[in-house]
Amino acid sequence: MANRIGALEWVADGVANTERGGLERLMELAAFFDATAIALLDMAWTSDGLSDDERETLDRIQYLLQENPDAAAALLAMEWLADGVSAAERNAIAGIAALGTGGSPAAMNALARAWVADGFTDTEMGVVVRLGLIAQRDAAVAERVAGALWLADGADADDLKAAHALSLIAQRDAAAAGRVAGMPFLQTLEAADAAALESLGKTAYFAPDRFADIISRPNIADGVDNNEAPVISMLFDTLRWAPHLVDALLDPAIATTDRRTVELDLAGEVELVIVRTKRGARRGMDLLENAVREAENLMGEPLPTKYVGLLYEDAVAGAFAAGTNFQTHITIRPKYDVDNSGFDASFAPHIIAHEVAHYYWEENANWVDEGMADMMASAIENRRSESPIIATNPPCAFAESVAALEELAPEEGEPAYACNYSLGERLFVDLLRTVGDDAFWEGARNLYAASQSETAGETGAGIDDVRQAFAGADAASGAGASIARWYDGTGEYDLSRLDENPLKIRFSALNAQVTRAYVALEEDGGRVRKFSPEDVSDFAWLTMQYTYYHASGDPNRVKIEIVQFYEDGFEFGRRTALINTDPRYSGATWTIRSNLGASAPDLWAPGRYWAFVYEGGDKIAEVEYEVLGEDEDGE
Repeated sequence: MANRIGALEWVADGVANTERGGLERLMELAAFFDATAIALLDMAWTSDGLSDDERETLDRIQYLLQENPDAAAALLAMEWLADGVSAAERNAIAGIAALGTGGSPAAMNALARAWVADGFTDTEMGVVVRLGLIAQRDAAVAERVAGALWLADGADADDLKAAHALSLIAQRDAAAAGRVAGMPFLQTLEAADAAALESLGKTAYFAPDRFADIISRPNIADGVDNNEAPVISMLFDTLRWAPHLVDALLDPAIATTDRRTVELDLAGEVELVIVRTKRGARRGMDLLENAVREAENLMGEPLPTKYVGLLYEDAVAGAFAAGTNFQTHITIRPKYDVDNSGFDASFAPHIIAHEVAHYYWEENANWVDEGMADMMASAIENRRSESPIIATNPPCAFAESVAALEELAPEEGEPAYACNYSLGERLFVDLLRTVGDDAFWEGARNLYAASQSETAGETGAGIDDVRQAFAGADAASGAGASIARWYDGTGEYDLSRLDENPLKIRFSALNAQVTRAYVALEEDGGRVRKFSPEDVSDFAWLTMQYTYYHASGDPNRVKIEIVQFYEDGFEFGRRTALINTDPRYSGATWTIRSNLGASAPDLWAPGRYWAFVYEGGDKIAEVEYEVLGEDEDGE
């Protein structure tokens, strides 16, 4: 055997320092495992020298030979081992070696799976590596997990989530990992089960004391079942953002679940679950189903999850967020779980659709993810209610272009981070307007494919991917000009959508006439045409005065709509208000006030603004005002 090794070309020509470790390992294998050494020398990857990675593989094989000879023999019989060892295969071999510790049958269990015979994908490798990590903590627990029914027909993304979660639990408490692995909800692994395991794994690793408390509660200790799994999936992020809500969430007398299984054209069967700790709107599930269906229809790609859980609680990421997609589930503030005539109810469908869109758009440049999610939400709502596709965010006060925003690089939670929504949304809505529906959604699908490719890396899709995704529409439609306008800040804004129709100051529904409309900085303040953000204490106020003549009949109510517009060419907000009249006061002059602009003075973008008031489709009032920059003087 020594002569056989010495005859290898890379040995005969002189062993480099980098090759000494590999040669020593071959010699050890020849001394103690002669038949194995012969088998290894017949493999292509040992004949041309041994890299550090290949020497490490020999280390793992030697360990498995010592701990579990039968498993080692099964590994060496794999055809994929003969022609070289990929990174995925090398890591998987390390996992199998760990599984074979002490002669545990878990290694043979894994090697017996049909999907192991043809090598390892990255996902399959990840599962085996996690099983090996569990084995390092407790071989019996690893054996239990490796023999789970959900590994029999292959390893997919949910299997990887589950194995990773159980490995996190095992690192903190191996016995607990064994208990969780044997719970009823893991008899088969559904998408909601994988999300629940992911939540438990993170809780065990990052909050071990809370995990110990949770796992000991009677309704958890006796085994989580499939009905409880959706609630468990929401635990970790509720602990992070609203720990005081965990007790209510885990109390079956308080938390309620609304479940629906839908069949999507591309993704197939998807489970929808809404969890509440207080009463909500009956329409919630219908809105959620509409969002997942239309998101898939728009993208032309399968919804990337088989489970969408929605928790209505104040447990979102950040003080100002309306909702968050944690990927294990979605959380939306309960104030939007209503069905009435107020703003929160009217905006609720958009929020649900935005968070569902994040199943497609995540881990890319922030402006790509937030801009596409908001744009998709508007498109989904357009299909449901025919509402216009507009910019739903106020203009950015901190940067005039995406490139400037990237240079600013605000952290999540900083006021300027909101510009990812504002500028990203405007870029994609502008593209839609420029190239049209068909070309836009083709480009969106191209961009999504780029975001999922291996070349996307940790940073995901960015401006180069956006340009490439929409390149096909560029020559005919000017997609490049739209992208440059918002990313580079070049090109003129398009004001063609500004409503220049004449006013109809009398509106017949009340036999009324608008007498005056202006902007004030206080609710009862005087008229201003220009102002600086520091002049605003709370909001700017649209004040409209009108006179009506209603000589008889019952009190009347008329709905008006207030539309805000900015000089960048985008309408960015709509709200409704009611005008109430009473025939006893016929001939009186009344005033209606509505707040305008950004939610805080420091979020005002400098530039020209318009507010239009509509009744029954007629423009009955219009005001224009200007917000000044730091170096400008007001009136």
